[in-house]
Amino acid sequence: MARRCAIVGVGETKCATHRPEVDAPSMVTEAVTKALSDADITIDDIDAVVFGQGPDAFTGVENGEKWCSAAAGALHKPVMRVHTGGATGAGAAVCGFMHVASGMFETVLVVSYERIKESENAQYILNTIWDPIYERNLELNTITIIGIFATSYMEQYGTTLEHLSMIAVKNRANAAKNPYAHLQQPLTMEDAMKSPVLSWPLRLCDCCPSSDGACAIVVASEDKVKTMAGPSAWIRGVSQIADTVFVGDRLQRGNELRLMESLDLAARRAYQIAGIGDPRHEIDVAEIYNPFTIIEIMAYERLGFCKSGEGGKFIEKGIPMMNGGLPVNPSGGTLCSNPISATALYRVADAANQVRGKAGPIQVPDVRNALAHGIGGSGQFNTVIVLGKDPY
Repeated sequence: MARRCAIVGVGETKCATHRPEVDAPSMVTEAVTKALSDADITIDDIDAVVFGQGPDAFTGVENGEKWCSAAAGALHKPVMRVHTGGATGAGAAVCGFMHVASGMFETVLVVSYERIKESENAQYILNTIWDPIYERNLELNTITIIGIFATSYMEQYGTTLEHLSMIAVKNRANAAKNPYAHLQQPLTMEDAMKSPVLSWPLRLCDCCPSSDGACAIVVASEDKVKTMAGPSAWIRGVSQIADTVFVGDRLQRGNELRLMESLDLAARRAYQIAGIGDPRHEIDVAEIYNPFTIIEIMAYERLGFCKSGEGGKFIEKGIPMMNGGLPVNPSGGTLCSNPISATALYRVADAANQVRGKAGPIQVPDVRNALAHGIGGSGQFNTVIVLGKDPY
């Protein structure tokens, strides 16, 4: 790691199925204005802008960063676009970190947005993320392939539908207190178990919505942080790992670890950089990218919160609850809000606010270290960021 740097400002918009009252640039400006105000700086203090933007087809505008760069305050400033599918927001945050840590810039704005309703059907677009020769003819989409992941995992470890429902109920309860969440209606276990099946074993309650939303953070160097009065979340460790696009290859490597091996590797590297030796007890809160309930269960294991195959028991014991030993997704996570390009940046922003003590009604007490996670593509891209109240 080079120069120390921290997140000093956060801005989020309310997530919703659609926000017809604003266009994309207006939504970006809303998030950026909040982040700058939170950091108590102006756009003149920003040296460069990193724009996280996923598939253009979601927005219906070729190169959406062209449309929104002025709205993000990037006029006459260096700008870079990052795109790694669902991991885009976290990848953009890592890019912003590297811009500052390298010594090239003092203060960098990272912003991402999604206007998912500008596309006719998000699943039609997501159908094209698979290998075009061997896998696309199978007519896979994100729900069916995760259903295959879930079936394989549950058969191997005995994880139950009740475990999946516990994840859904937990996240809905948390999202009900999050003013920026999309799905804010609490869910009972009875309702979850009666939820209609979409792709076995996944039911409607096991799957995320599609959302409009925008998020921004401000990353500043240590020297800059010293001039600021507000709280900071120090970026202690970052890691991004890619895997093969071929889902079939990952399913055939021998065990469930291979389904999310890039997350396992990313977590280990981020922990090593951050000096985290026991994540279960050194991480105080985690914001996991959980578009499906089974992904959260598998991520518990790959992030080192419990042993392989014990993700179901982890939620059964109540450990990831708000009053448990390691709260996971106080925001409600991706399962309750999913503006795809920006989703992983929301994870970073929410984790940063936990460290900064600015998470409001979803604040976990006494947070010193927090983790943010993003996953994208065919599940092949994984990003892990460790944030702390102290630099190292």
